[in-house]
Amino acid sequence: TASTRTTSSSSTSSSSSSRKVTTKKMTMMMMTAKKTTPSSSSSKNRRRQNRTAAAADSGNKNISDVAALDGLINQLLNAHGESDDVLQKVCIENIMAFDQQMWLRMASRIDNVNTDEEKDAIADVMSKCMKIIEATLKKAEETIDRSSEQLQRIISAAADQTTMEFDVPLKSDALRRMEAEIKNCTVDEGMLNTTYAWIRKSDEDKMDGMVHILQKFLQVYAAGELNKNKAPLDELLGCSNTDDWPVVFQKLVNEGYGEVAFTKELQQRMEEVVLGLTNGSYAQRVQAEYLKEVEERSKEYFKQV
Repeated sequence: TASTRTTSSSSTSSSSSSRKVTTKKMTMMMMTAKKTTPSSSSSKNRRRQNRTAAAADSGNKNISDVAALDGLINQLLNAHGESDDVLQKVCIENIMAFDQQMWLRMASRIDNVNTDEEKDAIADVMSKCMKIIEATLKKAEETIDRSSEQLQRIISAAADQTTMEFDVPLKSDALRRMEAEIKNCTVDEGMLNTTYAWIRKSDEDKMDGMVHILQKFLQVYAAGELNKNKAPLDELLGCSNTDDWPVVFQKLVNEGYGEVAFTKELQQRMEEVVLGLTNGSYAQRVQAEYLKEVEERSKEYFKQV
């Protein structure tokens, strides 16, 4: 598993010799890491296969599994009876349940109900769910494409604007350019998800320099989100270049900001991240990891002081 720490490892950040990573390599990595979604034609083929195989039913499935499918189908039918909006909500909430067995079970239900009204209701739900899922997948694909394009712009901003090469480890001026580009974009869950996918792909391809650059992006993002400009701690949290942290630590101590006050404020920020952000979200994960790194580095520094 690729490291997803928002700050670079000490061996990378303290290296005296820089490495070059080209934007061309980044683009190639991005193209291979991009997630794909089923096309509408494949969805149509799937529907034809499902209808052909409907006679097979799900007789070999475990009874409890069939009961669970019937329970969801009944839930969809009830939602359909309320409104299309309610049906869409239930469908999207259970989108991962719509596999081949689900479609087969719905087709089987159509064959086994007693009245034409029931047949029409299930058929209508089946048709509408297919359209909802296709639209959802298409929207997800568009979101991934948009996130990839914006992330590429942010990362490219850190490259030398003449040679379009990255000087790794990234220097302060590269981080400032990245920070400025972040302000022109919307860093949402889609972009953070894409970043982690790129990190995993770069790690698999042994592209350590690209892993460092992507981790720096997460670091700069977290610094911007966590800096509230309301306490001495913010001077450190807002410092996106971790190489400058010792200087900031020393400045805070010289100004009378000791370990007790620092730890108390840091704990409050951690609680804000845990309670204030969606549980399990990428935003929560990135910011929590950044604060954890601050905590670890502060302990080392205060021990030396």
